[in-house]
Amino acid sequence: MLESEAIVVKVENGATFVEAQTEGGCGGNRCASQGCSTAVLTRLFSQQPKALRVNNPIAAQVGERVMVGLEEGAFLKSSLVAYLLPLLALIAGAALGLHFAAHDEIRDLYAGLGGLAGLIGSAFAIKLSLPMLLGSSVQPVILRRL
Repeated sequence: MLESEAIVVKVENGATFVEAQTEGGCGGNRCASQGCSTAVLTRLFSQQPKALRVNNPIAAQVGERVMVGLEEGAFLKSSLVAYLLPLLALIAGAALGLHFAAHDEIRDLYAGLGGLAGLIGSAFAIKLSLPMLLGSSVQPVILRRL
């Protein structure tokens, strides 16, 4: 299980939101004191912390430091749905567009429109069927108080 420290920032209507503690990629104490290059890049490219919705089985309250966990396969599964599915839909749409092109002069246009249609269709399909595709295993959960 992947784990990260976080602070509970909001609890409302049964939903709990946390903000993760930002570290460099190495996660070492050296980053804070000596400023390793990964920590510098993290500060340079990261925006303000974003609140993440998590399951809260331990009833943590606002301001508490907690350990948030995510199943290891969840990240891979989410990445496949977010990247591979649209790519496959784009390729399939372009292939269908080529198949239905009546003349050689408009094959590229049909392929482009078919690919765009496949990409847009995959976005709607992901949005509508995301809970079914991923299930509850991709939802981060508060494991314990720190």
